[in-house]
Amino acid sequence: MPCFLATARPARLHLIHIDHKPNLVPTLIKANNVRQHDYRTFLVINTIAYLGIAVHFLLIPLFYLLNLERLAFINLFSFLAWVLAWRINNSGNHQWAIGLMICEVFVHTVLVVPIMGWNAGFQYYLIGSIPFSLFNVKFNGRLIILTSFCLCLTFITLNVLTVDVVPPSISGTFLKMINYVNTMVAFAAIGIITYYFRLASLALEHDLELLAHTDSLTGLLNRRRMQEVLERQKALFLRNDSAFTFIIVDIDHFKKINDTYGHFCGDLVLSEAAASMKANLRKGDVLARWGGEEFLILLPDTDIKGAHRVAEHIRATIADKHFVLEGKAVSVTMTFGLAQYEGNSIDESLKLADNALYEGKEAGRNCVRGAASINP
Repeated sequence: MPCFLATARPARLHLIHIDHKPNLVPTLIKANNVRQHDYRTFLVINTIAYLGIAVHFLLIPLFYLLNLERLAFINLFSFLAWVLAWRINNSGNHQWAIGLMICEVFVHTVLVVPIMGWNAGFQYYLIGSIPFSLFNVKFNGRLIILTSFCLCLTFITLNVLTVDVVPPSISGTFLKMINYVNTMVAFAAIGIITYYFRLASLALEHDLELLAHTDSLTGLLNRRRMQEVLERQKALFLRNDSAFTFIIVDIDHFKKINDTYGHFCGDLVLSEAAASMKANLRKGDVLARWGGEEFLILLPDTDIKGAHRVAEHIRATIADKHFVLEGKAVSVTMTFGLAQYEGNSIDESLKLADNALYEGKEAGRNCVRGAASINP
C-alpha cells in the first residue's frame, strides 16, 4: 500500500510518496534521459565530442585550401559522425556513442595517414581511443584487449607503409606544424579521459566510505562509525574535561506500525523521524542509527541538563507531527534515555542511557528520562 506523510500544519504540508519499488531515489537527473549513474560517462563523451567536432570542422577548410578535396570530403563525414555521436550521447545511448567515435577515429586514420604520411601525426588519435574504450561498459576485458591490439597493429602497419610518404602540396615546415597540432589534440583527449577516470576513482572511494559509515535508509552514521566518534569524544574529554551526553532514542510501538501498515511505511517513519531529529540538533551534534528503531545522539560540550532540554524539544516536535499511513493520521512518539559521560567506559555510559530509556518505557513512553545517578 502507498504511504504518505504530512506535517500537522496545513500551511507547511509536505507529502512523501513511497511505492513498493526498492529504489526510492529518482534515477533521472535531467530531461535528456541521462541517468545519474551514467552522468560521468555522459560528461566525458560530450567533452571528447566537442573536441572531435571542432578538430574535424577546422580540417575541412584546411584540406580544401591545400587542394586535398578528398580529405576535405572525408572530414566532412567525420564531422557529421561526431555530431551524430554527440546527439546519441545526449539521448542516453552512451555506449553507441563511444562505439561510433572509436570507429570514426579508426576509419579516419586509415584513410588520412596514407595520404598525409606518417609525419603529419594523425595516427596519434588511435592512442587516445584505447583509454576511451574503457568507458564502454559493453566492452568486457577480452574485447578491450582485442580493441587495443587492433589499434596497435593498425598503428604499426601505418608506420611501415607511410613512414616515407610526403604529400607534395605541403611544405615540410607546415607538415611539422600539423604534427604538433595533432600531438596536442591527442594529448588533450588523453588528459580529458584521465581526468574523468580520476573523478570516477574518487567518487567510488567516497561511495565506499559512505557505505561503510552510513545507514542506507536514513543516511545517518551507522553504529560502527558512531562507536569511533564516541571514542574520539572520550579522548577529548580526558584531555580537556569537556562534558558530553548520550541520548538513546526509541520509536514507541514501532513493531505495531510495521505490523499494521507494513515495512515500507515503517521505513518512511524511520526516515522522517531521523530527518526531524537532525533538523533540531546543532551543527556539532552527532546523530546515528543505533539499530532497528533506536537512534543515538551525541551532544558534545553539553551536560545532562542541557541534553534534557534538547531531548524534550525533539520529543515535542515528533509528537506534533502526523504520519498519514494508508489514509489514516497516525501519531508517532519517541522515548529518550540520557546519560552524561563521567570518565567511565563508553559502554558503561551507554548502559546508563539504555537503563534510563527502559525506565521511560516503563513509565508510559513518550517521555525523557536521565540516568538514575544524574537525573536532572
